[in-house]
Amino acid sequence: MKKFLIVALIIMLLAPFCTVQIKKQLYVKRIENYLIEDMSYPKEAILSIECKWHFAGLPSYWVNVIFSDEPNVVYVYFAHDKDNLGQFEHHTIDGKTLSPEQLNHFKSYD
Repeated sequence: MKKFLIVALIIMLLAPFCTVQIKKQLYVKRIENYLIEDMSYPKEAILSIECKWHFAGLPSYWVNVIFSDEPNVVYVYFAHDKDNLGQFEHHTIDGKTLSPEQLNHFKSYD
């Protein structure tokens, strides 16, 4: 009985961490598929793609994408609703905001 309680406690402690990691992977895959299949980007155009999570943030999950032809610009995407994916922010690596005319991959979030 003691072993069962210890295992149950460990599972309860690990479950939130595992849930966050699974959601992060799911959202990265959603945005990657969106960019490649819906937006017709070649896979090589994506330099990096990473999901971020913040416990108290709104949104709590977002996906940062850096394209190979703009390695200093981070495009931020929503991935919560698989039917309503889109880019909602962009900034340079050092935090500066650029105008849409200065960006190669700007797509306003409708």
